[in-house]
Amino acid sequence: MKTMGVVALLLALVLPLAAIQKSEPPPITVPSGSALVAEVKGKVSVTPPQGAAAMAESGMVLPAETVIDTGKGSVILLLSDGSQVLVKAKTRVVIKSPETGQGHFLQMLIGEIMAKVKKRLGESPPFRMGTPSAVITVRGTRFSVQVDKKGKTLVEVFEGIVEVEGLGEKPKAVLIEPGYQTQVQPGRQPQVPQQINQLGMMNRGLGQQGPNMGQPGAGQRPGTGQQSGQDNKPEGPDD
Repeated sequence: MKTMGVVALLLALVLPLAAIQKSEPPPITVPSGSALVAEVKGKVSVTPPQGAAAMAESGMVLPAETVIDTGKGSVILLLSDGSQVLVKAKTRVVIKSPETGQGHFLQMLIGEIMAKVKKRLGESPPFRMGTPSAVITVRGTRFSVQVDKKGKTLVEVFEGIVEVEGLGEKPKAVLIEPGYQTQVQPGRQPQVPQQINQLGMMNRGLGQQGPNMGQPGAGQRPGTGQQSGQDNKPEGPDD
């Protein structure tokens, strides 16, 4: 009788656990060269390469060459490599397929994004994205990108290392460490990295939206860059 009681108790504990394990949703997979809409706030327009514009909805899978216009809204994208991108208000980006062209995942035309790129292992190709004035390459990091109406690009790094290359006649790349930023004018090379203006970051409210996109750490390389003032802040999409 005691043995039967023990068996019954074990079954009572194991069966619910097995049911919970079976009910766990499978990991999300996104087709290569596309993006999944993970979350939408406000009205965000998406225009596929073949088809009319529509309002973005959670769960949508956007194919390559889809144009995203956030207007006053925002959207969180899950890319095929597992990276997450928060596309902020008044931003226009185009989904790209890394298997074609220059190997970009995104082309950003104007506005602001925050990205958390999944760390690359071994010989996996890096995450790359383009703007009107720069190419940005990373292998696992958190960073933000702003592009103004004149095509000027500002890249701020919160974690990991980011390579920023200009689109001038003789392209030159700079490496940006956590706590630093660089600006790139159209047709020119990136500026020498400067320390991020912490007050400016707090005023913009970085890190308050998006999954695991907290405020940057205070990692700084002694003797690199200078504290940037508000006068050096690049023009935003509204300027």
